[in-house]
Amino acid sequence: MVDPEVQLLNATFSGSTHTSTDSSVTELVAGDFAAVLSSSTSQRWLQPKDEPVSVPEYFHAIAELARQHQSLAESWQQLQIAVAAFLTFTQANLTGPPPTVPESPAMLYAQPEAAEDADGMRATGSALGRDAASEGDRWAAQQLSVDGEEVLGKVNLPQYLLLSRVLVTAPLDLSFSCERHSDDDGEATTSSINALEGLSELPSWSWWTARVLLMNQRLLAGSAASLRSALTMLMPQVLNRFGSSSVLDLGESKAALAAAAELEAALVEHVYSSPQTALRHLQAAAYALGMHTIVEGAMGVRTVHQVDPKAQLVVSTSHSHEENGYASGEDSYQLDSMSLGSQVESSELKGLTAESDVLSAPKLVDGSGRVLDRSLGGLEQAVLLGWAQQVKKGTSVDELQAWQMAPYVEAVLRQPRSHPLIRSAAKLLQTRHERTRTRTLERSLMQLQQLAEAPSQPLPRVKTRFRHAFGVLFPLRPSLRKELGEQLLSTGLVGAAMGVFEEEELWDSLIICYRLLQKLPQAQELVQARLQVTPDDASLLCALGDITLEDKHYHQAWEASKGRSTRAQRSLARSAQRQQHWDQAEGHWEKALGLNPLFPQGWFALGYCCLKTKNQQRALQAFTRCAQQEPDNGEAWNNIAAIHLRLQHAPQAFSALGEAVKYKRESWQTWSNYGQAAAQTGNAIPAARAVQKVLELTQGQQVEKEILAVLVRQMQEGRQKEGMDGYDTPSLEHGQQQLEHAVGTALKQALALAGSSPVVWGLLAQYYRSLGCQTSAKEALLKQIRGLQGTGWPKDTPAFHTYAQASLQLCQLHVELVLNGRGTARDLASARMHLRTTLKQAAELQSEDGLYEEMQGLLAKIEKLEAVHKHDTS
Repeated sequence: MVDPEVQLLNATFSGSTHTSTDSSVTELVAGDFAAVLSSSTSQRWLQPKDEPVSVPEYFHAIAELARQHQSLAESWQQLQIAVAAFLTFTQANLTGPPPTVPESPAMLYAQPEAAEDADGMRATGSALGRDAASEGDRWAAQQLSVDGEEVLGKVNLPQYLLLSRVLVTAPLDLSFSCERHSDDDGEATTSSINALEGLSELPSWSWWTARVLLMNQRLLAGSAASLRSALTMLMPQVLNRFGSSSVLDLGESKAALAAAAELEAALVEHVYSSPQTALRHLQAAAYALGMHTIVEGAMGVRTVHQVDPKAQLVVSTSHSHEENGYASGEDSYQLDSMSLGSQVESSELKGLTAESDVLSAPKLVDGSGRVLDRSLGGLEQAVLLGWAQQVKKGTSVDELQAWQMAPYVEAVLRQPRSHPLIRSAAKLLQTRHERTRTRTLERSLMQLQQLAEAPSQPLPRVKTRFRHAFGVLFPLRPSLRKELGEQLLSTGLVGAAMGVFEEEELWDSLIICYRLLQKLPQAQELVQARLQVTPDDASLLCALGDITLEDKHYHQAWEASKGRSTRAQRSLARSAQRQQHWDQAEGHWEKALGLNPLFPQGWFALGYCCLKTKNQQRALQAFTRCAQQEPDNGEAWNNIAAIHLRLQHAPQAFSALGEAVKYKRESWQTWSNYGQAAAQTGNAIPAARAVQKVLELTQGQQVEKEILAVLVRQMQEGRQKEGMDGYDTPSLEHGQQQLEHAVGTALKQALALAGSSPVVWGLLAQYYRSLGCQTSAKEALLKQIRGLQGTGWPKDTPAFHTYAQASLQLCQLHVELVLNGRGTARDLASARMHLRTTLKQAAELQSEDGLYEEMQGLLAKIEKLEAVHKHDTS
């Protein structure tokens, strides 16, 4: 492997680099990206034509040049230029400070006057009513839109990201927009893998390509299937070349490179919500570092005034070798300065304070009161933040989730020094947690404001900011500013939020503010003013449709996008759903998902529409796709199960409901469905647990009597197979014992919470009778009969049948007790009197019923037994 490649990769996560013989690599490592792009060797690539051309023609020319077969030296130059352009874009939108380069790479070799004229085309002041971006930047943003997913907000220097994407993907036959030269649809193909094999002498090519495409994905408002497909192809290539089993001679950097590759692979899976795959990559990253992590308890204090330490949930790490990764030069003292941000308060935040008596991280102490903390290296801290993301993506959203993430975040915040992006990412996760607590709400808002301002600060230097910039999930500037605006909005600072949204050209969010202020006419004027500047903006046309609720604007957006706007089709589908035009809505969702299938909400809506049109199979497919992309969507799993139940597929329904209850633990309806499916498939213990959960969630208002009846019957059948039904002896099989215990617990809990339910008392009597507990069964039957006495059974035939059956069971039990020698004449007298009373009350309307005659026969039998018993005792 070329040694400068190792140095270039290593510079993005480690501060220890050596001097390279390649001047371009030296400049890249130092953060002087403009010098690389404006060098004489780069001019061949960045000025493919002598005469000025339009921006689309310029990029098409570069794409054609990039596809040509190159020598190793030329390919290396191509990669360096792509990396320099990519890092320039990253500096402008993620790390900061803002780079001093022209807005278009085409202007790098222009005369100074021409460059000044081009820069002067950008207007200053409010973005409303004027074009804040140049025509070239708007075109580049359109090309960066993939699968109909739009770029979120205002992006700085989009042409540089597009340039890097063209340079790294064109040789791999990966195309997404302007560089498309065939009928392909952007899918990763065998030809792409073959092309990577042809670049085997530049193994880092796949890694930089993956970074570029992931950055492109993070720009978009939603997940893009084409980018996901390409990353799925690229990341295994990266791990093969740089993972723990790599055969490349990577020197002392091998372990660090392996850990960084696994960590970035995990982040890709987190972006696309695949926590199971991400887990394996995180474990591999920790293994490469020799790092072992465990969550445990430790004594510590969480507030300033706390005297006695209490148990705290913390992360404990151990490792087999040291990893430092910090600079020892002049930048060392500035490592935290970016994350601290500007100290200048905005006018809207005056009066708020970042001070709180709650510590940002608990202060841990041992038994003697000494502070306990271990210094962690940069990659180790990045792995801890990866684990925090794993908790977020791999668990259901509830009050505990943020506290489960907190130990990993706090372990990073307790570090005396961290790299800028690592510290910022940790503070952002902490800010999201603190906004949910009253005592830390103000500090959360102040910290988020500081994080949003931090990239504009002059220090630390560029090369310091880039360490671990690709190893943590820190949002790009538009997304971070949007989050700031949303938090301002949630705290009631609507004016401040509107200022943020207008500055970042987040028109949808700005329209929401106008809605909250009940100023929809002003919102409509805003959109129309913007449309005068950019009349072909599909997102603005859709926003206008959202305000006016007129479908014509969505159709105009679809036409303006030349059939590529997924939002237009989604809006048409939702409009059709509101009007209950299910066939039309289904067609619009099919078109939208045909453009970009990575939209779980769309699959869910399509499934709902298909249910309305009685298309069961398509609905099942749609809900299945939704659950695959969003495994924590309990509603999707529940609907999958409901369809399987309709199709008489009980085992599949039980499996789906098993997933549904993981994420809808507070829905008693889901637990009820789970119990029914479990009972139908013979899974009695889960069914009994479901009955108990329904009782808990409804506080006894809902009793699953049908499920309880099935469970009692299954228990009786199990005892009959063992030949122990009705015997007061424990079951021989462990499974039968568990079943009996679970059923008994569920029945007793139902009676404790739901009160006197005659049906449940009857089931409890059957339960006790099967166990051979005849006395307990008799008491349960008595309570069932008492509960049935107020049902009007003498005049209601179904109620009479229920009452008569319970009476027969009770009286037969009295007879059995006497015949077994455990009863007395009093038992026979009680049965006789009960039957006589029942027959007398039912004689008028129920005398011809079969059960009436059966009770008469039992009464005669009891009277004979009484006579015999009386004769024997005399």
